[in-house]
Amino acid sequence: MFTGLVETKGTILEILDTSDGRDFLVTTSWVNSDIKLGDSISVNGCCQTVTEFSDEGSKFRFYSTFKTLELTNFGLLKVGEEVNLERSALPTTRLGGHIVSGHIDGIGKILTLEKREGGSVICYTVSNDSVLSKYIAPRGSITVDGISLTVVDSRAGEFDLVLIPETLKKTNAKFWKPGTILNLEIDLVARYLEQLLKPQQ
Repeated sequence: MFTGLVETKGTILEILDTSDGRDFLVTTSWVNSDIKLGDSISVNGCCQTVTEFSDEGSKFRFYSTFKTLELTNFGLLKVGEEVNLERSALPTTRLGGHIVSGHIDGIGKILTLEKREGGSVICYTVSNDSVLSKYIAPRGSITVDGISLTVVDSRAGEFDLVLIPETLKKTNAKFWKPGTILNLEIDLVARYLEQLLKPQQ
């Protein structure tokens, strides 16, 4: 589990294609690194497993299967790009964002952006799959590329976000522009509520 509070950014050093997936090498800088083989790390909001690491965790590899490539923006990532990183939450972690599973529900695309306050605040309109629309509510939570954010407004097939300077500084959101593809995870509570309210067969 994660909180959606991005710890740090990483840079992709290498991408290796395999017969049914992709292997990624990332370099980053952690505060108090404790990376181990098999650890779960949120990469752009997608839970991935550390398969190899070096330099006390400042470099690590993860493998994405063909299904992950289908559901996320990982198939579009290139060497040199920055990704958002968060280690899995500890029982003592402050839950400053919201409960995030790291299981991507779909992708969205930036439709428009508007800079305000001299560019220190940016407003985005994001398209989303119509199946996801019913889970996205104004003032509700959503995870976008691993960032826990609050939905400002929502309409059929799209929703609005406002990102503050701190978020833009600590994440890869400063590189988002119209056409950028983003990983989306809907609020876990909404997903389970729908399941509970389904008529029993």
